Amino acid sequence: MFAMAILGFVMSISWISFTSNFVIDLLWIIGLILNIPKSLLGLTLLAVGNCLGDMNANVAMTKKGFGEMAVTASLAGPVFNVLFGLGVSISLSLLNTTDEDKKFNWSIYDKNTDEFDTSTVIPLVLLVAMPIVLIIVLLNGFVNNFFVSFKF
Repeated sequence: MFAMAILGFVMSISWISFTSNFVIDLLWIIGLILNIPKSLLGLTLLAVGNCLGDMNANVAMTKKGFGEMAVTASLAGPVFNVLFGLGVSISLSLLNTTDEDKKFNWSIYDKNTDEFDTSTVIPLVLLVAMPIVLIIVLLNGFVNNFFVSFKF
């Protein structure tokens, strides 16, 4: 039974991977046909499709009488995904880069031209802002005894 459970888990991951790759390829083809950039498709259609499952779960929780849980889930899930996902992926990509041309510049000024480097501002701001936001959310939880409150 244990081997069948492992096999079922691996098969479900394989089907999810196949389906998500198929959807992404389909969106890419639609973008090619309609001359829409991939970034716009990802920010609109793919993001909406990604959130539909969460929306259905939150509506079901609200209908069952757990409105506060639904509000918390609708706020905490995306915030955690963005902060944790971006933080881990940006940190790993910065640490694993070995090519000198692709090395991240940890300064907002370019060493060669002594000018303001706009390509490093967003990653540096995100790396500084993400831990600050997480600490503020944690402190807000401690102050309000982990009760949902929007007073700061």
